[in-house]
Amino acid sequence: MKRVLATRPLAQCAGLLQKLCDAGWQAAHFPLLEIEPLPDGMAELPALAAGADVLFWVSPTAIDIGWPVLADAGLGGKRLVCVGASSARRLASLSGQTVLHPSAGSDSEALLALPELAEVAGQRWLIIRGQGGRALLSDALAARGAKVGLAEIYRRVAVSPDWAAFDAEPPDAIVLTSGEMVEQLFRLAGPSRTGALQCQLYCVPHPRIAERLAAFGATRVVTTQADDAALVAGLKEWFLRQP
Repeated sequence: MKRVLATRPLAQCAGLLQKLCDAGWQAAHFPLLEIEPLPDGMAELPALAAGADVLFWVSPTAIDIGWPVLADAGLGGKRLVCVGASSARRLASLSGQTVLHPSAGSDSEALLALPELAEVAGQRWLIIRGQGGRALLSDALAARGAKVGLAEIYRRVAVSPDWAAFDAEPPDAIVLTSGEMVEQLFRLAGPSRTGALQCQLYCVPHPRIAERLAAFGATRVVTTQADDAALVAGLKEWFLRQP
């Protein structure tokens, strides 16, 4: 039976773990980061959202943490935007509104290519995200004439996974869903495990993560679309091709 490790924070991992089990594999949680809400950012979010025309949600985590704070804030006139079809479905189910998102690609570049973002001059955008992150979207929107604000409502906290279990039963694949997780994995593993990690099979939802793995010397990477079903399907296809 294939053993697959899922590295997302626990709050985001249940669905993926279940799909991995449904595929007939042994799925294990191997957390590299956990999520911690930022009280000050959460407290400021309603007022920041009230002053915006468009609310952009960077990630499923931003939606899950931030939406409950805004659920009763009367956001019917706000435009909701995100990247990724799964995030859009989640946000649409919570809000009952249409959510703008790119159908081709699941990143800021794909979003900025949408016709709806060609003319944003004078619009007030609020980017709801974790602490830090890429400045590409905010810079591009500002260059197009939008007024851009940031609401940082959570931070990522490093955790140390169970390396003894990893060494005793090496996995057949590891699912990584951010470049930050790639760096965390190799940093926490230490030099003695670098060779093993470079030979490991990885499944990732974006070419940028695959590039980060390649920079660390990994050579076997399956790149899929950014949702749990696509990650599992990508691994299935890989395993079926192997002798």
